[in-house]
Amino acid sequence: MSMKKVKDLYINENGFVNFIVEPRFRLHRHIVVWIYLILSFGDNLDVKEFEGIYNLYVRILWMSYVLILLYFNMYVLVKFLLLKGRFITYIITIICTIIITFLLVRKLHQVYFEPHRALPVAIKSSLFTEIVRATSLISMALFSSTAIKLLQKWKVDASRINELEKLTLRMELTELKNQINPHFLFNMLNNVNVLVNKDPLKASLIILKLSDFLRYQLYENNALSVQLSSEIQFLNDFMELEKIRRDDFTFEITVDDIIYKNQNVESVSLPPGMLICFIENAIKYSIDLDYPSYVKASFKISEDKLLFTCVNSKPTEPLKFTGSGGLGLANVRRRLELLYGSGFILNIRDEPHKYEVDLTLPII
Repeated sequence: MSMKKVKDLYINENGFVNFIVEPRFRLHRHIVVWIYLILSFGDNLDVKEFEGIYNLYVRILWMSYVLILLYFNMYVLVKFLLLKGRFITYIITIICTIIITFLLVRKLHQVYFEPHRALPVAIKSSLFTEIVRATSLISMALFSSTAIKLLQKWKVDASRINELEKLTLRMELTELKNQINPHFLFNMLNNVNVLVNKDPLKASLIILKLSDFLRYQLYENNALSVQLSSEIQFLNDFMELEKIRRDDFTFEITVDDIIYKNQNVESVSLPPGMLICFIENAIKYSIDLDYPSYVKASFKISEDKLLFTCVNSKPTEPLKFTGSGGLGLANVRRRLELLYGSGFILNIRDEPHKYEVDLTLPII
């Protein structure tokens, strides 16, 4: 049995792991934490010497302090530091947070609670000892909550990877069927055949571009990632070939190559075939038998984002297409969700005379 199957089996059959990671048990997990603190918190802080209402208030004060730290760690520090890969910053921040907040709560305790104490303190520890002991005990509780959040993140990532693998497999099967569009290829070969005698140079140019186009489709498209510059060249070749076989069709690709943190089109990578679907749709639905049509694509690097825009003209009377072509925007959107989570932005505007797609991706 493969390791992947063992992990899936472990997650599916282990009730404790499901209790820790499943969103439907979130309320139950919080109740367990509260009950645990209520039952055991007092002994850890030696509040057995306290009496009456003072005892109750002190328990509430310190238990509230630990609960606030737990939630602050789980929903702020882990999310914005640890899961972003800032490990050293996370450790330093959590230790400093414990020490500073402990001193504040300790001061609050001494000023507002200590004067109402019924019995004097028999043995008073040094401030350094109190800080070390509090940091050790609270760190254990916080790192336990961190482990739970990491386990939940691992479960979510494992599910996403599993779904992405299935979607990729379906896409590969579909791509094998549509990798070389026969209609497109036959038209190109017919154009070459006509131009061999009339315009040999143009026929040679078509053959070179068609060769580059097919090479990219067959080889580079199977890699995990490709350079943005290669993807742009592929899209340019694709539209060049389309321009040859279509009358009154123009296209434009613009690159705003602003260097940001040593990032430009030569260093940026992205999953292969991510943008071709938008270009295919733009070409397909810009066909106009009566008027010229166009497709305009632009790329821009802004801070740590890649901005891609594709605009195409709309015919006065759209043509009706039969059959299924390409992978479809729905599959591309789902692929983006699996690859980037919520880190991408996809906006589609359908206006009377043009159709525009704006896609923002984090730079890999």
